[in-house]
Amino acid sequence: MTISPKEHLVITAVGPDRVGLVEQMTQFLLKEGCNIEDSKMAVFCGEFTIILLVSGEAAALDRVAQSLPSLTDQTGLAFAIKKPVARIPVASALPCRLQASCLDHPGVVHKLSSALSKLGINIEAMETTTHAAPMSGTPIFQFDAQLSVPAHVNLHELRKQLDEIGKQENIDIEFSLLGRK
Repeated sequence: MTISPKEHLVITAVGPDRVGLVEQMTQFLLKEGCNIEDSKMAVFCGEFTIILLVSGEAAALDRVAQSLPSLTDQTGLAFAIKKPVARIPVASALPCRLQASCLDHPGVVHKLSSALSKLGINIEAMETTTHAAPMSGTPIFQFDAQLSVPAHVNLHELRKQLDEIGKQENIDIEFSLLGRK
């Protein structure tokens, strides 16, 4: 008996939130013999959002892709799918973390991502949140990202650039190296 090679599919969905959506989606994938390898889920202003990395045999993933319209009818979610391309890992990159917090104002993510992009730094994962400060209720913005920093990037210069952005925009910024996986 030969085992078919595992393939992947990225599935995204968005729609009105309600109890049971995750259960319906996972039941659907399990029924087709697929596995969820990675996922992110959140509710934004009443809208449920999800992104899944699903693995399985090619035929099972094809059935999933063909059956999404019926899952839309059941859940009310709008689905999109993408077959990922093979990624060539960058061997000479350092895993890092960038955290920032400040009074919420437009442009924070753009300012930080622009500085990183200009240096060839890839944002591998990012999460932002806004919440009310405990005493004043003032909106506080928080940014947390995992980065892949090419080995040629001078970390001292990167920290100086981030410190300068922090001073200009009144952002508390923390940058640190992560252990290799």
